[in-house]
Amino acid sequence: MRRLITILFIIIFSCSKDQETQQITQEVISEPIQWDEFIDFREGNMPLLIISVHGGEIEPEWITNRTCDGATVVKDSHTLQVAELIESELKSNGYSPYIVLNKLHRKKLDLNRSLSDSNCGDQTTQPYWDLFHKKIADFRATIQNQFGAGLSVDIHGQSHVEQRIELGYLLWSSHLRMGSSAINTDEYKNRSSIKNLLNNNSENLELTDLLTGDTAMGSFLNERGYASVPSKEDIAPKEGELYFSGGYNTWTYGSRDGGSVDAIQIELNMIGVRDTYENRKQFATEFAQVLLTYLRTHYNSDL
Repeated sequence: MRRLITILFIIIFSCSKDQETQQITQEVISEPIQWDEFIDFREGNMPLLIISVHGGEIEPEWITNRTCDGATVVKDSHTLQVAELIESELKSNGYSPYIVLNKLHRKKLDLNRSLSDSNCGDQTTQPYWDLFHKKIADFRATIQNQFGAGLSVDIHGQSHVEQRIELGYLLWSSHLRMGSSAINTDEYKNRSSIKNLLNNNSENLELTDLLTGDTAMGSFLNERGYASVPSKEDIAPKEGELYFSGGYNTWTYGSRDGGSVDAIQIELNMIGVRDTYENRKQFATEFAQVLLTYLRTHYNSDL
């Protein structure tokens, strides 16, 4: 009899809890949702767009957690703050990048995915996905119109064994391991997220020059003490090593499918980069200088 009473209590409690959650969701959705509280965006004065999507911490109860197959819900720790620190460092040098930052937790929405893959079927967040990506698209168009060309960087964090920064150009690690004669072909140039830069540079640079040459992003980072791949010092991940080649934002807002804004996905390791505030601040200081050097070198920017 006691067991029966206990089971009945659990069923009643569970049902009441579900009804309470449903009621909260209905009450919130019945009111206008202020999606602006989940996003920070600022116009800039230089041909650089900084995006951060996986460092948010806000977890509204009225947005269903993403639990569908293949959904990654882990936050990229401290990447939102790193993006803000990079912006602050650039501003201290007199430059303002275009900024689009997400503060909503990844378990609620993944903004480095297409709309259909971002929400596990919960359409509640579609207006926010639309708002976030419209800001990126608008800033990208502004950079093209005002500066002619530019760069977008999407700041992420990775937990792979190798403590190094991974730079994603939409090329797989197996592509990076190919010899120069194989990768310096139209096939791989046209699939890269920096196709515009390859087609429009005064020094006739090839793909390997921009991946592992002296003026590659990774090589500039290595010079400042941050091991990076691909770079002059580390051309490609070894077979079996994990590597992120770039996601939806790098594909969509780079120049692979047109336009004159290139894109690089920046995957930051933890140790020495994100693990302490002092390391995050130091990295932001150094990376701001890398970005300025990269823009001055490759985009003829008057910076």
